[in-house]
Amino acid sequence: MSVHGPNRLWGGVYELAEMLEGMPGGMVFAVRDFALVTLAGELSARFPGQLVFKGGFVLRHAHGHLRFSKDVDATRHAPPSHKLEAAEVAQAIRDASIQNFVQFVPGEPATDSARSLDFDKVHVSGDVFPYSNVQVEVSYREAVVGTPIPVHIGHPFYQPFKILTMETAEMAAEKLRALAQRLRETDLADLAVLLRDETTDDDAVASFTKAKFELVKQGRANRIDRIERNLRELGETYDDVVPQLFPDAPSYRESMDIVWPRIKALVP
Repeated sequence: MSVHGPNRLWGGVYELAEMLEGMPGGMVFAVRDFALVTLAGELSARFPGQLVFKGGFVLRHAHGHLRFSKDVDATRHAPPSHKLEAAEVAQAIRDASIQNFVQFVPGEPATDSARSLDFDKVHVSGDVFPYSNVQVEVSYREAVVGTPIPVHIGHPFYQPFKILTMETAEMAAEKLRALAQRLRETDLADLAVLLRDETTDDDAVASFTKAKFELVKQGRANRIDRIERNLRELGETYDDVVPQLFPDAPSYRESMDIVWPRIKALVP
């Protein structure tokens, strides 16, 4: 790891192995969890104030949910909507490596455009855990609308370090947009948990959703129809898929009880 990265709380390879073996979800999830925290620390330090993290990674490490993820997802900030050099991000990923404990090797980015930079296969290897892959994605297609929230993460691997995260209401708005565009069970789970959070204000979500849907061409009626259709279709697979990735998420029925009555008020 470069001098930019966080300070670790483990001494040697066997202490790290013991930490990983004791984490919930098994070794596969533990390795990814460790990798994503390590990469977020390096990226935040290498591009200070320029990345606002969001998604499942933030739900787990900033909000304390048992939400497993295989990607670290951020929006470019300060300045917004400006590309990062793919080579610089790739070097930061490599520099997050820690001696013989863990090595990060980014493949060629799957996307390097004005909309996003997506390293969809960052190879993770080390002496104490099996080979794995994670993903690093930075979005440029829109600015962060709200005020980024600084939080400290790192536990149990590192001393607390600061990252910027998206407001819960804005993350909820992005999940609503995702539900209009794709079928992914964790989108509903994430949205239900975000809307269940007492700090998430529905009026704020509606305001953010209006801004987020400016990038979606279809009209309002079609948005509502597509979201409701996708929510119903997710019922066929949700309770099989979500518990493996988000063990403390509500069930499909519970999620729908949270989300369904509020759709029309939240979507512009």
